[in-house]
Amino acid sequence: MKIKTYKDGIVILGQFPDPDVVEAIKAYADGKIKLVETDPPYGGVINNKWDKQIKHDSNFADFLIDCMQVYREICTWQSACYMWGGIGKPGMRPLYKFLARVEEETDWTIANHITWKKRRAYGIQWNYLFTREELIYMILGDEKKPLKFDIPLLDEKRGYAGYNAKYPAKSEYLRRTNVWTDITELFRGKISTAQKPVKLFEIPILIHTEPDDIVLDTFAGSGTAAVAARNLGRRFILIERSVVEYTKILERLG
Repeated sequence: MKIKTYKDGIVILGQFPDPDVVEAIKAYADGKIKLVETDPPYGGVINNKWDKQIKHDSNFADFLIDCMQVYREICTWQSACYMWGGIGKPGMRPLYKFLARVEEETDWTIANHITWKKRRAYGIQWNYLFTREELIYMILGDEKKPLKFDIPLLDEKRGYAGYNAKYPAKSEYLRRTNVWTDITELFRGKISTAQKPVKLFEIPILIHTEPDDIVLDTFAGSGTAAVAARNLGRRFILIERSVVEYTKILERLG
């Protein structure tokens, strides 16, 4: 395990949830993590070694449940977790199996299922074009009582006062829904296969945290969570097991 320390966060070379990595997180965060944003492996969907190490979806769901149990240990009660995932493929549906178990086996509650609509479509002649990716929003405890939730708004104005005169709209801008259509995926210049745009990470940070709060990403990839946290004056903890990706993250953060 290696740790690179910055004035606003740390990047750990190691595998989550190994005990030494968890202890390093605890030592830095001291129970003050309010937001987890993470993009774990999908289960053989991507043609990379890191996405093919767990062969059965039940075992993969076990792994994700273990991660949530550790998040329970290191996060503040009523904190938020945003986890990326995909629908998988026949015989390998780890996200679905995880979602069926997470509320029964952990203290985390599914607050919403967000779909990110992409511009680029993938398809085959016997099915619909595929233009989505899934983002599961969970709360540690009661989903109706997040530690913090600042209502997110779009840049688009609504153009009307509201549907009911008794309950006029609180803002002239449209409120963000659980289908995100305003963020374009990265088409070039990626340093990691599943790299996401920075704005996708900035949205939950603005909703759930205050300046100087800690954002945790245990499957850091390209390090986008740290870039988003830094842009908004938050601190970060990143975990990445690949030496290659870890090196790229350090280069990106400077």
